[in-house]
Amino acid sequence: MSRPTLHLITNGVFSTSIAGGDIHFLKLAEGAATAGYKLNFFGGHALKEVVEKHGLPGTVTLTDDIKMAKVNQSALGGQIAMFRDFFARYRRTRRKLGVIRPEDFAYAVSDYWFDVLPVIASAARHKMMVLHMEAPTFGQVLKRSRPDVDPKRFASLHYWGSQEWSLKRFCRQRTKHLFYLHPLMEPRIGKLGAGEKERTLLSYGLEVGLTDSVPQQARQFDVVWIGRVHRQKGIDDLLETLVELAGKFPGFKAMFIGNVRDALMPEVEKRGLTKNVEFSGFVSEEEKIRLFKAGRVFLMPSKHEGSPRVIGESVIAQTPVVAYDVPNYRPLFGDLVRYAPAFDLAAFKTEAVRVIMEMRAGRNHLAAADLSAFRRANSWETTQRRFLAGMDRLSNPL
Repeated sequence: MSRPTLHLITNGVFSTSIAGGDIHFLKLAEGAATAGYKLNFFGGHALKEVVEKHGLPGTVTLTDDIKMAKVNQSALGGQIAMFRDFFARYRRTRRKLGVIRPEDFAYAVSDYWFDVLPVIASAARHKMMVLHMEAPTFGQVLKRSRPDVDPKRFASLHYWGSQEWSLKRFCRQRTKHLFYLHPLMEPRIGKLGAGEKERTLLSYGLEVGLTDSVPQQARQFDVVWIGRVHRQKGIDDLLETLVELAGKFPGFKAMFIGNVRDALMPEVEKRGLTKNVEFSGFVSEEEKIRLFKAGRVFLMPSKHEGSPRVIGESVIAQTPVVAYDVPNYRPLFGDLVRYAPAFDLAAFKTEAVRVIMEMRAGRNHLAAADLSAFRRANSWETTQRRFLAGMDRLSNPL
């Protein structure tokens, strides 16, 4: 008996350079296809390129005319241009919902209105969405009391309003299933009306098999780092920590992974770190793992995160992590991470020094840790199985 179609509403992909939630929905789609579901993606031309690049089966229902030109998302004009494009994609999606049949599954790959509202409006009896990270509250936006709130607040207000509206509308649906990525989200989604049988906790997902296939490396970098260049990521604290480390360790080297050279090289030069910092540029998944394994410590000075995959990637590569002790980390990583009191830069520097000294002396606490349960719980295979189990519960509620 053939499976129905899984329609993934995916209007937030603008580039073929993907990360985070984009990788997540692609992996879930891959698992569904392997289980026999037909795939159809609603999204733009950039998404079509991504689907083809990753060799996923299925079709793409296009919701734009051409791939959107790159805009400055930190500028108000760029944010307005993005909103207008979101609205145009949403309108085209609504016009094309006729391809979704009642027996199909419809999945919003984000908590934004332009993905969730079409799922709600579709004929699919099996409606699904995902909550990756909780938006700042309205009060946090007004006071700019959370680090990811942008100075102009337009994008943050959009994020807050979109998530509030989407979640409330979705949780009022009669047949639904909500996937969420952090256990601390459970009280909120329970209050909104998603019962225990209507929700599934998913991992952020890790490439366990690929990580195992990459040989151990000589630890040639004292520090490795990967992330977006954003105030939320604690970039200033990262750079100030590197200045401290470069002054303490002879031959100190740090590796910045990803396309961040243009954004960070001026700051590196200003702090006299040019000889200490290398930039990898864009790398494959396998090369990223190799660079993790070539590092002594992964620094995570972020001021706010949801469920960051990069910490898990570093842990299974057996590269110690030093991070601020923000509330979301311990439920996911427990004692596998070395924590500094939240936003205490002096303590963060001290912990980084201590771990590098241990690693240079050949002592690695992760080498002695039992990572088997962590690896199993967060592998893509487990994450895909839990996604499929949620789909099964939705189609067979009894």
